[in-house]
Amino acid sequence: MTIHLTPEQERRIQEVIRRGAYGSLEEVVEAALTAVEQRTVPGFAGTQEELDTLLAEGLASEQIAEDAYWTSVNGKTEAMLAEHKTGRRP
Repeated sequence: MTIHLTPEQERRIQEVIRRGAYGSLEEVVEAALTAVEQRTVPGFAGTQEELDTLLAEGLASEQIAEDAYWTSVNGKTEAMLAEHKTGRRP
């Protein structure tokens, strides 16, 4: 598959790599795909703001092992779903 990026998209990716958030283009693309997958999870009823907050926290965090990452994401998603179903916030 070939992907064509705009100059602005390339600049943004290079900036993310330059800041040390990710070590390569492949890591940036993987993080972006993960974000898209999270936004399209069937049954997620949280607000866009809650989802954006989770994404921002993930992008700002240090790299962790894939298993630990998914455990964290799943736990936070489950907590948000439970809050939404009960209408209560911690």
